[in-house]
Amino acid sequence: MSEKIREGDYVLLFLTPKKTYLVKVEKDKTFHTHKGYVNLGDLIGKEYGVWIESNIGAKFAALKPLIRDYIFKSFRKTQIIYPKDMALIILFSGIGPGSRVVEAGTGTGALTSALAYYVRPTGKIYSYEIREEFVEASKKNIVRAGLDDFVEIKVADITQGIEEHEVDAVVLDLATPWLVVPHAYTSLKS
Repeated sequence: MSEKIREGDYVLLFLTPKKTYLVKVEKDKTFHTHKGYVNLGDLIGKEYGVWIESNIGAKFAALKPLIRDYIFKSFRKTQIIYPKDMALIILFSGIGPGSRVVEAGTGTGALTSALAYYVRPTGKIYSYEIREEFVEASKKNIVRAGLDDFVEIKVADITQGIEEHEVDAVVLDLATPWLVVPHAYTSLKS
């Protein structure tokens, strides 16, 4: 039996491979596109994968979003690391379920979200960001992806030190990563 769409869930409305929309399902909400509008409330109780028709007859598939969809559709104030590079980071660092990871340069939270996705259900990401204006956008993206239970964001300068000890990995996406290497060395597991 497939999973049902509930109010408050996000769905990926798929029109074509280049026209997809990440939307939150709400009872009395309509979503407008160049192909008409769809009543998002009509999706409540339906299974993911169902087709929904706009008021002018365009058909959209309502798909369950993948982590890549949340990343590509994130609210951006900074550049992001793209999934192919995220995959290399995750594979080469051995990050997996239960890992404790320090990350620096939260930015929009794209890499943070990917890391959090892979450390679930018992791991944690400790993400450092020095610019407060990026923290709100990153929190929105992480919450939207449903990964906020696995992330702790700190407004702090990681070049001044890392609070966490015995972590499995340290991932640095900042201008001066070499300034963090001594701190990373002492915070990693022996």
